[in-house]
Parts: sequence; structure tokens; C-alpha cells
Amino acid sequence: MTINRKNSTRLLWIFVVAAVLTGCSPRLRAPGYGYCEPPVPLSDRYQPVRNTDSLLAAYPALQKQFSRHDLLVANATGTLALLDDLTRTGDPRQFRQVRAELMSRLILAVNEIGSVSAELDCEGERADQLASYLDRINDRRTKRLTVASIVAGAVTTLLTVAVSSDQGQKIIGFSGGIASAGLGALTLIPGRKIRLDHPRNPLRDLWEIPERSAIYSPFIWYMLTEESFSNDHTGLARSIRKRWAAYEFDGTGQAGSLFFGNGGWYEADDLHTRANLLNQLQSSIRALHQDLQSLMLSVASLGEK
Repeated sequence: MTINRKNSTRLLWIFVVAAVLTGCSPRLRAPGYGYCEPPVPLSDRYQPVRNTDSLLAAYPALQKQFSRHDLLVANATGTLALLDDLTRTGDPRQFRQVRAELMSRLILAVNEIGSVSAELDCEGERADQLASYLDRINDRRTKRLTVASIVAGAVTTLLTVAVSSDQGQKIIGFSGGIASAGLGALTLIPGRKIRLDHPRNPLRDLWEIPERSAIYSPFIWYMLTEESFSNDHTGLARSIRKRWAAYEFDGTGQAGSLFFGNGGWYEADDLHTRANLLNQLQSSIRALHQDLQSLMLSVASLGEK
């Protein structure tokens, strides 16, 4: 059977186009958002005092018994007045009642940290799940294109042998080379994207650092932004933002609205980055347990009068 070069080239390009089309697919949309959001909003009954110097000056007696750190934690949790009552009362019964109420409020604060951590964990798992889903789809696409590139090279060799004319062999060889290279290049192009909406974005406030948070309760936001709670004395929120800018966004800080806005089209790598940001934030918020534990141990060590 004689195969002319025109039909050979056409056959080769039909194969290439079919391979490309099977490797392409429309964009996806993630399931509805909101299932990570807590059903009950966090408490905002108490607003911590921001001017810490004037606050501590109002309780000189407490400064003799408690560290500055513990007093700021009491300010964050709204237990500073109870702490003052605890040190002033001389009635053992009243002492036990005040200490029980104070410890109860601190336990509620511990539970609040747990609630926020659970939301961040849920959002991180959501991003990781979608990233893994895209990775599987993109891996299959890459395998198909790689196989198509190999087959295109084999078909080119067979057609070159089947065509007798020297010019035809050159045309088929040239076309086959372009086809194989093109299919190989397609594997380098980013794969499918998925639409992920997050109007309630736990990352937003950590990037913008507003005076009041729309996501976090006053207690948690105070502990994230008060300078005394971070080792570099800039506040945990600013310290976290600085690390993100340096290590997640190559020091440019140009994250755009994708990670810190209301959502957008995510590639698999973007979803992995979002999961990393959420996990880092979750670790920092869980570390607030240590601050609360310090105050709880100080309160527990007080003896009855």
C-alpha cells in the first residue's frame, strides 16, 4: 500500500489534535462554601483595653503578684477585674467563688481557641483535598500527553519509512518533530483550575491587620496584635504576615486578592500554598494555649486567705 506525504502529514496532525483535545478540559467549580464556618459567632462581649500602660497603672497591687504577661492575658480574656477581686477578698468562701468564676472564663477562652483552630483546620483540609483532586487530574493529563508524544515519534518513523520520496520523508520528519515537541511542551503548561470561593476568609485579617477583626473575637484578635505576645515585639499577626511575605511570596508581598480576597480560580500549587498558610496560622493560634496556661497556673497557685 502506497501512502502519499499529504495524507501522512494530515493523519499525523489529526492524531496530535486528538491528543491535545483529550488533554484539555473545562474549568471546575468547588462545592459550596460555608461548611467550615462555626454555626455560632464567637463572643464579642468584652473589648480588651488597648492602652496597656494606663491599664496596668490602674492595678498597681496586681503588678506585685503577677507578671506583665499574665495581666495582659487577663485583659484579653476580660478577667482582670476578677483577678483584682481575688487578691483583695479576705473571705475564703468568696475567694473560692471568684476563683471558680475566673477559671471558668479562662476555660471558655481555651475552648474559643479550639473553635478557631477547628475552623482553620477544616479550611486547610478543604484546600488540600481540592489540591489533591487537581493533582490527580493533571497527572493523568501529563501521562496522556507524554504517551501521545512517544506515539507521535513512532508514527513519524513509520510514515517516513512508508513514503518513498526524499522530499516527503523530510516533510513528515519535520512535521513529526514539531508534533512531538509540541506535545512535550504542553506538559509544561499549568493544568486545570478550580473556582474556590471564600467570602469568610480567615487569612484576610492577618494580611490587612485591621484595628478590629471581622473573623476573630476581640480576645483572640487582641492576643494576635498586641506587641507583648510576640518574641519580636511586633505582634503575632505582623510576625506571621512578615513570614508569609518572605517565604511564601518570595519576599515581594504581592499575593493579590486570590489568597486574601473572596476567592478566585486556583491552580493545584495555589491550593497547596493556601493550605500551608492556614496550617501556619492554626499553629500560631494554638500556641495561645501557652499564654492562657501561664495565667491559669498563677491563679491556681494562689492560696486562700
